[in-house]
Amino acid sequence: MRRTIALFVVAMLLLVPTIGSANPNGVGDGTFDAQCGGACHGDADMNRSSASSVVVSGPSTAYEGLPTSVEVTVSNIETTVSGLLGIFLLSDLSGAGDTPADDGWAIVSNSEGGLQNYVEVLIEPGQNEHTVSWTLRAPATGNYELHAAIHHGTQDGSEAPFFGSSLEPIQVNVVPVPEDLPRLSPAFEPPVARTVGEVTSVQLSTQAVNVVQVEWRVSGGPVQTASVVQVDQATWEFELPASLQPVTVEWRAHLQGEGPEQSTPWFALQSENPSWTVDETAAYVQSLAMLLLFMVAFMSLQRRDEDPIETTKEDAFALEVEH
Repeated sequence: MRRTIALFVVAMLLLVPTIGSANPNGVGDGTFDAQCGGACHGDADMNRSSASSVVVSGPSTAYEGLPTSVEVTVSNIETTVSGLLGIFLLSDLSGAGDTPADDGWAIVSNSEGGLQNYVEVLIEPGQNEHTVSWTLRAPATGNYELHAAIHHGTQDGSEAPFFGSSLEPIQVNVVPVPEDLPRLSPAFEPPVARTVGEVTSVQLSTQAVNVVQVEWRVSGGPVQTASVVQVDQATWEFELPASLQPVTVEWRAHLQGEGPEQSTPWFALQSENPSWTVDETAAYVQSLAMLLLFMVAFMSLQRRDEDPIETTKEDAFALEVEH
């Protein structure tokens, strides 16, 4: 009985670190407040100031409900041996309730192929600068600020994490949309992810548009032109070719109509290898079943080891009685 209890306690101790462990290799892309700059590693008050420079840039004017683009550039980069660097786009630096969504902005895509305000990028050895861009749908009319922040660990993985932020935010004045402005429909949602080897067909829904031209590029590559077909008065369709490996494809549309010609921001489409989904509950149940099987097998072996000893003692006692 004691052996069974001991084995059960050991099994639980083995499972607990797996379920409740920290994330020393990053937390992954997500929607986070600036507070995560410290809380992801521990107490935010223990942060140290990063020597890296953080600059956020973008247009000073945006149209209500229409997409616009913002960039965050980190230079003089310092990071861990793993090269992970976390970058935030924020509505302020209060530490809580400061994501762009808290001010009414909607993230349409980012250059890392996601919809989050926080991304983790891998910095190559010797790389001194990195830029991440976000395409945002503007909130209601008014004046807004957008900030940026970063966090990273130390080279040896010890002590408190580093945190840094932009010295100056960008000021964005969101104005009403002119009636004749060529534009994308507010309901249009661009695709942000696809599988490697998959051709992507995109349907653009527009307003006040007579002509559409589309450009695309593999991130950092030359710009190419896509063939655009008009489906109906307000809908246009084009295809982005399949990629042979995980890459980010960027595209934008030039829209012409009665009003001044408009160009959309670059939208990011991430090509990814087919993913295998794992049911975590089933995995834990299977692990527990394997542990129980191991415990039963171990106990069976212990009993087999004990039986010969007991038999030998009985035989020795019998021999002493005979003599």
